[in-house]
Amino acid sequence: MQGSVGSKDWEVFSAILLNDRARRGDGADLVNYEVKSAVIGGSFEYQYHRNRGLNKLTDDRDVDHIFVARSETYTNVEVWLVERTKMVPTFDRWLPELLQNYETAERQRFRRSVTYWFVRSQGIRLLEISDGELTYFLEAP
Repeated sequence: MQGSVGSKDWEVFSAILLNDRARRGDGADLVNYEVKSAVIGGSFEYQYHRNRGLNKLTDDRDVDHIFVARSETYTNVEVWLVERTKMVPTFDRWLPELLQNYETAERQRFRRSVTYWFVRSQGIRLLEISDGELTYFLEAP
């Protein structure tokens, strides 16, 4: 497969998987979830822009988080859910850093990452595809 799957594609995938829908405007990606993607073993980047960064960080505190980890070839995919309560300490730690970042007028973005190992240790695995085959799917009770 050439190129890469964009973030909007992972948002659509997650919306279908979780029976959710896109959120209008800025903020979380879906009504009930923020969606992040990265290569398996990599980090998931959060980016906050100067004009909406504080509001975005607040929105991120109020939703659960979906992390899509995939191989370079997309034949292996993992989908993890980390509940908002497990993410709040991270966002609380980032808040003063975000505010300090924007004290400098030239700074337009604030970036922080969540590691794959944090996601695995704190998350609930929802789905796994191995070598192109569905190997795990957490069914709702």
